[in-house]
Amino acid sequence: MAIEVAGAGPAELEWDAAERFATLRFVEAGEGGRYEAETLSARLVEWVGEPPAPYDFLVDCSELVDVDASWRAIWGEHFRKHRDAATMSWFNANPRIQLLIVMFLKGTGVTGKPFEHEADARAWLAAQRVTR
Repeated sequence: MAIEVAGAGPAELEWDAAERFATLRFVEAGEGGRYEAETLSARLVEWVGEPPAPYDFLVDCSELVDVDASWRAIWGEHFRKHRDAATMSWFNANPRIQLLIVMFLKGTGVTGKPFEHEADARAWLAAQRVTR
């Protein structure tokens, strides 16, 4: 099965249904706001189903400059509902985004961890898959 892709502003979300693996990235330097979060989180719900089976969610922060309060609220609500199904990792986050990740993890209760490099983030997600 092919990878599906949805875009909103500078953000892009990929879904690999066979692996139940989503990747969120900013394809150009930018910020996440309400439009991007609403569009992409709605598409993710279509892909993972309700209630969702377990899935992984990788976030590439390479081009992510910042996210506003509405972005954080929308994604926070999504992952509070999916805390038992989703496992998340982030990589290449700037210091501000690193702080937001820590607050996000505490606020949602989702299993997740930030990493410096993509390979480490992917390896950690793969190891988590074995334990669930």
